[in-house]
Amino acid sequence: MARIARITRESFRMMGGNRIRVFIMMLGMAVGVSSLTLMICVSKGAYEEVMDIVNRQGPDLLQVRPGTDKHTGLPSGSRAVVSLLEEDVDAISQHVGNIRAISPVKDRKEVEVKHGDKFTLTRIFGITPVWSEIRDFGPIKGEFISEEDLSFAARVCIIGQTVKKNLFGDTDPIGQTIRIKDVPFTVKGELKWKGISSAGRDRDDRIVIPITAFTKRLFRDIYLTQIVITVADISNLDKTIENVRSVLRERHKISAGEPDDFAMRTPQDLIDLAYSTTRFLINLLTGIAGVSLLVAGIVIMNIMLASVSARRNEIGIRRAIGAKKGDIISQFMMEGFLISMMGGLLGTILGFGGSITLSSLKVAASRITLLALAASIVSCSLIAVVFSIYPAKKAANQSPVDALKI
Repeated sequence: MARIARITRESFRMMGGNRIRVFIMMLGMAVGVSSLTLMICVSKGAYEEVMDIVNRQGPDLLQVRPGTDKHTGLPSGSRAVVSLLEEDVDAISQHVGNIRAISPVKDRKEVEVKHGDKFTLTRIFGITPVWSEIRDFGPIKGEFISEEDLSFAARVCIIGQTVKKNLFGDTDPIGQTIRIKDVPFTVKGELKWKGISSAGRDRDDRIVIPITAFTKRLFRDIYLTQIVITVADISNLDKTIENVRSVLRERHKISAGEPDDFAMRTPQDLIDLAYSTTRFLINLLTGIAGVSLLVAGIVIMNIMLASVSARRNEIGIRRAIGAKKGDIISQFMMEGFLISMMGGLLGTILGFGGSITLSSLKVAASRITLLALAASIVSCSLIAVVFSIYPAKKAANQSPVDALKI
């Protein structure tokens, strides 16, 4: 232990005399480790976010969307596909068993909403009262949309927490009037907090209104964005999916052999999407982090080689007074290790800071995890060993006579 302490003190002393070189080596290591740390945090956040959605929605949820893509509901390159109608919802309700609840959904993005001299752009959803139960998206304050609101296409709305903040600040919005596309709507309630999705979408930046008001008061759309269904018996989910598919194919007059013009998504599909998304992020960011760490290691090795040349006299004197090759190797290896670990610490702090920034800016649902810290320690240790050994051996193998030559 005394020998390690002595080598460590000597390493810090030498590092203090070469601050610019040490800083460059630390910076290179910090870039690589910060990339690695951020990769792990973002991947962890993306996976946990999707799993959280699955857990909240439950295993009994089935979503039907227009289009053909299993995950987005939209064919490649298509921005808006139409194929689902409210009559499809009625047909499913009448002809498919094992349905506990079903709701049509319409929505429109980037809609201007005003209150007094304040305005915001938000997403408007047209839904039915049962949607709250299906999506676990009820009010935290006030009331939700009622069957009476639905029947009369009432101009009432429930606002998300981001909309409340943008339009009302700390003021109670219940009973206040907002204008959606210049049509007055009375705020009936506030939606519960939902936070940021794995894709960075603010799920509190939305307003829900009766689907009848959506159609008659605002947009005149007859096509649905999606149909959401909960099944009564999860063990018969696959059979229910096939029955829903049969009803929709018959209603849409799709011939045998032709593809569906709709897509159905289950919680298992979300789990599969979480795995594939996480794998993609890991592969992408691992490549970036790997290249950064490789470059950092090469920088450390080259600067240490230059340091060996600059410290020839020091090495020669130490060898001449009895220092062994092992002492020289230990000295240089310790310097490389300390520089790598300090750079790794800086990189970890930067990575965690980036993770917090991404979450606060609602760019991605990133999660700080101890796995990132462990990965940083391991990677720094490996870089220190792999890229310090050659300069250390080169320093130790110098002849004392040659090293002392002027």
